Amino acid sequence: MNRLAQFINKYAKIIIVIVLILTITGATQIKNLRVDDDITKYLAEDSPEILFYQEISKKFEKYDQDLILVSLEYQDLFTLENLQNFKLILEQLEKSDYILSVNSFLNMPKIITTDYGIEIRDFVEVFPETEVEAQELKKNALEDDMLIGNYLSADGNVGLLMVEPKNDIDGSLLRTELEEIINKYKHNVEYYNLFGMPIMDVQITEMALDNMSLAFIAAFVVLSLLFYCFRSIQGTILPIAIALLSSFWILSSVASTGKTVTIVISTIPVLMIALATAYGIHFISRYYEERQLLSPQEAIKKTIVSVFTPIMMSALTTIAGFVSLSSVVIRPLTEFGIFATIGIFTAFLLTIFLLGAILRVFIPKKVPQNFSYQANDLVTKVLKLVSRSIFVNKKLILGIVAIILVTSSFFISQVKPDSSMETRLGVNNPITISMGYFKEKFGGVDFLYIYLNADNVKHPYILRTIDKIQNYAKHLDTLSQPSSITTFLAQLNSAMENKKIIPSNSDKIDNLWFFTGDNEYINSMLADEDQSTIIQIRASEMTSSEVNKSTEKVDKFIQSIPNRVREIDLSSLSTEEQKKYLPYLVQDIISSWKANSVKIDEQLEQKLSEKLIQIVRMPVSNFYYSTDKFVTEILQISELELEDVGIQSDEMRPILFKYLENSAQNNQFLNLLSEEFALSIDDAKYLKEIIDSSLQMAGEREKIRYAREEVEHIISSPLTSDDAEYLWYLTDDYVYLPDEQGDIHFSYRLTGTPVIMNAVNESVFHGQIKSMVIAFIIVFILLVVQFGSFLTGLVGMVPIVCTVLTAFGIMGMANISLNIGTMMVASIAIGAGIDYTIHFISRYRQELANNMNEPEKAMKITLTGTGRAIVFNSLAVAAGAFVLTFSEIDMIAEFTRLLSSVMLISVVYTLLLLPLLLHHINSKVLGKSQDKH
Repeated sequence: MNRLAQFINKYAKIIIVIVLILTITGATQIKNLRVDDDITKYLAEDSPEILFYQEISKKFEKYDQDLILVSLEYQDLFTLENLQNFKLILEQLEKSDYILSVNSFLNMPKIITTDYGIEIRDFVEVFPETEVEAQELKKNALEDDMLIGNYLSADGNVGLLMVEPKNDIDGSLLRTELEEIINKYKHNVEYYNLFGMPIMDVQITEMALDNMSLAFIAAFVVLSLLFYCFRSIQGTILPIAIALLSSFWILSSVASTGKTVTIVISTIPVLMIALATAYGIHFISRYYEERQLLSPQEAIKKTIVSVFTPIMMSALTTIAGFVSLSSVVIRPLTEFGIFATIGIFTAFLLTIFLLGAILRVFIPKKVPQNFSYQANDLVTKVLKLVSRSIFVNKKLILGIVAIILVTSSFFISQVKPDSSMETRLGVNNPITISMGYFKEKFGGVDFLYIYLNADNVKHPYILRTIDKIQNYAKHLDTLSQPSSITTFLAQLNSAMENKKIIPSNSDKIDNLWFFTGDNEYINSMLADEDQSTIIQIRASEMTSSEVNKSTEKVDKFIQSIPNRVREIDLSSLSTEEQKKYLPYLVQDIISSWKANSVKIDEQLEQKLSEKLIQIVRMPVSNFYYSTDKFVTEILQISELELEDVGIQSDEMRPILFKYLENSAQNNQFLNLLSEEFALSIDDAKYLKEIIDSSLQMAGEREKIRYAREEVEHIISSPLTSDDAEYLWYLTDDYVYLPDEQGDIHFSYRLTGTPVIMNAVNESVFHGQIKSMVIAFIIVFILLVVQFGSFLTGLVGMVPIVCTVLTAFGIMGMANISLNIGTMMVASIAIGAGIDYTIHFISRYRQELANNMNEPEKAMKITLTGTGRAIVFNSLAVAAGAFVLTFSEIDMIAEFTRLLSSVMLISVVYTLLLLPLLLHHINSKVLGKSQDKH
């Protein structure tokens, strides 16, 4: 150490010049600093969840995470004036150089029934010209399942625009462009809101920059504290200069390596001011002590020799805490750990070399007189009182510590991981408020995606499986608004056959797909040549635990569905052969009801199954009635076909009554048709086919009505219209049997922000344990190496272990969740809090060597000398870090409130508990290594 001191004294000016050159070089890199904090990038780039999420984003570009949601709220959107205004804003956005496309309810697909059949058009192909037409449009829109909750709020007053920006457009420019267009043309818009990853990036960038700017306030706070403590220019300026230089060099390193500033990294400038200032405090404090008796040059040498090892060990233990964070597989924490490590090591070097050089070149003419054991200022008086009281009140101190630790242990179990956006940012954060608005109007802004893969996802069994999954999901507390190809296909089938279900017949499915044509919206839900599709479900992010529970329930539900089946064609079997397969057909109905949240217990299920099997075996002809109502229904079904052959419904009515009353058999019916309408035999046969087909359909409808009445009687409550639709499965020609060798199968996987969030939570939980274990082990080894004693290492660990236990107890009591912000507290507390122990034990060993027969005097000198620096240090850390509580980001504010509290708690344990423990260690063990000095 003497050689190092001599080197610094000799080359002081050169050292100062080198630091200036490095600082100027770093300044050239700062301009490259970028901010980015995307939760989908929290995990490693090769993480399976991240890779799969990226794969799905490429396959289904409609679900691109860069889409921007623009909500426009009116007192009533569906007035002619407001609809025109909504359309005007949409058109102006489409003209922007920054935007590729804009989707809204106006251009969503709509099923139109015409005289020529079914057509798929834009929902608003002909814009309303009158208020009556506008209100008719509203009525149709509010009845459309694909629009409500996706593009329109439930009350129809808020319209949603899905804006696809061009690639690589600067987020701040894009936001400005959107706001300028909306503000220019909004007129009757009462409120508008923007949300999306590009917008969030801008907002988070602003928040991160605000966090970094808090470093100036932290510097002022610490400067004020340092001036109070040191009452000198050098003691005030130099420690903070070291911290500021360290912060600057870290940011230069981030910029030069091409990394981005995350929310976590944005705290480094403030944390460096809080933590790195400590080294300067200890250096200056010891220098002032030595200047009481020594010349400036000798004081510098003695200071470097005395504090080099404690400060180095303090830096190494703090580095250990940060290094432990870099082992966590969460990118922001890993990068934070790496750059914070660089910062602490830089601060250590600057403290020893730059402070030594500055105090050698710019020698203070005077130094404060209160840095000695004989001083009589307030801090010294308090520390002397503590030194006298510790051993007198030993039992009281130990009792209080025991109570605190027991209480903390009880509350530790209440700490839960939660990395939800609401928890990370806080309920009053602008992003969270915006999310809350979209949650209220549209069910949320985060999406759970269920990816399904099959040989053909258009197969009826796969489509019905999708229908069950989305029905189950929409009834969970934190999930809503499921969207998939089945929603549209069921609507299309309803328009064609008046059955709002997925048909069991593949030919009918193909027919439905034919009508979809090249509709972009529908085709965007398919990939891999119809071998994969996706279900999108909105997640109203409340807390991560709740979203995770819903995600797990969805996963469990899908697992309960047979993923491999074989198809049975009932029409090819005899009535007797069909019997053994009917339970599977009925089970499909009941499982669909259960998925749609109909409560059916085992006993009720048995009754329903028996009744439905009984009904399905009943011939349709049992439901033919010779009533005016039934005949009218037949005629309504066949109306278009009858008109094609020039026959009016009233002309057919009496003949139908005869047919239904069996007064006319098949051949007689043909003759009646031929004679009554002057038709050829072939035309009469065609007309009979029309009537028979309509009769079959009317009979099936009566059969389903009967089934509904029977079911409602059994369950003692009415079925909803959607649940009643599943009774049409009773008319299916096909059933699907679970079979491990079946040729119809599917696989699935969940992805989206809830899944990634869950992976982040698991990483946070396991990372917390891992980082703490690593930090404890490294710190313990460093203590043992420094003090040459296993026992001293154990004793030195006690205050910090107590501090960490107390920290988690506080988190449990205050209901503070474990997230990427708060999980840093333990590691930083271990690494930085142990500094107090190192400085205390180092000084105590030195004083024991100088006062072998006066251990109490050694303790008093330690408390008043190093104890003073420890108190100043803790106040500087707490006050500096506390500035971040003004951050708009809740997890940062919580993290720094907790860190400030923990660092002060660590001082209490160090100054009260550590002296008691040291007193019980043989002074020879503590001092034997000092005999060599």
